[in-house]
Amino acid sequence: MHLNTEVDITAMTSTKDKILSAVKEAGEPMSIGEIARKVDVSWATAKTNILELSQDKMLNTKKVGKNWIVWMDASTTSTETCSSYRRI
Repeated sequence: MHLNTEVDITAMTSTKDKILSAVKEAGEPMSIGEIARKVDVSWATAKTNILELSQDKMLNTKKVGKNWIVWMDASTTSTETCSSYRRI
């Protein structure tokens, strides 16, 4: 599955759906804390769901110091730079 393909969201929790919407709506990288506040969940819940979405290659993540940066890939082709940031 590529980041820009249609996804069947019926199997997703509403939290994952809210996270995807928040990141897509922001249009720029966000921290897990920002996402947690935006979707009204705890930081731990946001992190768990974000890492699951990252494993499904629906979000990109990178740990920078103590912070996690989360973003959606806007391109339609996979690039080495973005794929190296994905947490598997």
